[in-house]
Amino acid sequence: MKPMIGICPNIRPTRNRGDAYFLLASYMDLVSRSGAMPAILPLVSTLEEARETVGRFDGLLLTGGKDLEPTRYGQTARHPDMLGPVVRNASDLYYARAAQERGTPTLGICLGIQVMNVEFGGSLLQHIPEDLPGALEHEEVGEDTDGPEHAVAVEPGTLVAKILGDGGGPVNSFHHQSVDRVAPGFRVAARSPDGVIEAIERIDHPFYVGIQWHPERMPDAPSTRRLMGAFLDAARGVPIKA
Repeated sequence: MKPMIGICPNIRPTRNRGDAYFLLASYMDLVSRSGAMPAILPLVSTLEEARETVGRFDGLLLTGGKDLEPTRYGQTARHPDMLGPVVRNASDLYYARAAQERGTPTLGICLGIQVMNVEFGGSLLQHIPEDLPGALEHEEVGEDTDGPEHAVAVEPGTLVAKILGDGGGPVNSFHHQSVDRVAPGFRVAARSPDGVIEAIERIDHPFYVGIQWHPERMPDAPSTRRLMGAFLDAARGVPIKA
């Protein structure tokens, strides 16, 4: 049977019909074309709800979105207009914790890597152009344009290195924040040439990987095929191939 992968959605208000879940179809397509069965998860309001929900799935996908509240890592928001829905952020953090506790294979994309890091005590760079002057361009100019592309260098000896190979390869870039202080229990798995952290992974979990790029927007890239293959192997309980 195909593994079942739960995908965290976003939420937004409608004009007169209350809140609506939404999820870009590219996330569903990424999972299904990789050989798994995707399912959109409900937002949860407690850790117990997250535990019960995660327990019904073989893997968890934490998706991209707007910013986490900086108060969660001890800072004041410098760009409050870029914050995401509080209920969605809280739900993602609960899911990240529940999946870690259960040993559920988990892939965090963009906001997802930041959720993983913050939930376990790490911090973020709130705005790369301000916090790392001279850094590469990491943020897309507009929704109708392709984001910047840059290389990533993987850290030897990491799970990400085992999956992607020592070269890493080019990735897309659609973010203005990134991991700053790495949470306890994690290690850096990849960086961009300017030093921005592009991937982290837990050292006490079979597959708990966060990446800053968007594989759903580069589905045919070799790095995407290798990453999703490893994620779904982990969801099946199959050892990850080098």
